[in-house]
Amino acid sequence: MREFVPESDIKACTIRACLPSGNDFGDAHGRIFCKRGPITTPLIKVPAIALLLLVLCCSIAHAQDAAMVAIRALTDPAKIATLKDPRACNDRLLKVVYWLHQAQQAGTTPEAILNASLLQQPRRDMVKESLLRNLLIANRLGLLTPANLDAMKRGKSPTVTLGPYAGEITEVDHVLPVAKFPQYGKEFWNLELMPQSLNRRKSDTVGQRQMDLLRKLNP
Repeated sequence: MREFVPESDIKACTIRACLPSGNDFGDAHGRIFCKRGPITTPLIKVPAIALLLLVLCCSIAHAQDAAMVAIRALTDPAKIATLKDPRACNDRLLKVVYWLHQAQQAGTTPEAILNASLLQQPRRDMVKESLLRNLLIANRLGLLTPANLDAMKRGKSPTVTLGPYAGEITEVDHVLPVAKFPQYGKEFWNLELMPQSLNRRKSDTVGQRQMDLLRKLNP
């Protein structure tokens, strides 16, 4: 339940700040709706600029928490181990890229979010590197438009909007082809966003990049 604390004037208002919660919200006139919590501060006068900073901090904290919770769930090794389809993580990659972008837009670095989200991840550094690379690819292909973000949030393929492949559907490629290395089909470090035509041309090719990756797995 939220309590409404009326403003004293437009420039300053009286609020009860909830310390453990990052879910306090205000409106355009400086009024605050505070969620009740177990610890509260005394009523204080807060200038409008401080109020805006409070709302901004709450927004950033909320975005961070949401991204970390989502990415932890999407990359959970125990859950992924129960999935039978070797391509079962394709849609999960799209969702992870969405959440990384959301956190980045809120002012948090993707690196920080992944450091906090991949604590239980085998080959953590490889997974982190791959997810950051996919966020970069998404940006370069123009996949971070509102329509594409809405699609990726639901695990649906976005459409390329920038560069020579504009207009094509984006697919999730397996660097080590599933046809030849099915044991690596659900590994995030093995997944990469790619325009459809480029992915089809690559097919099940095993070239120098694939050989380098195999050596990295088995030094």
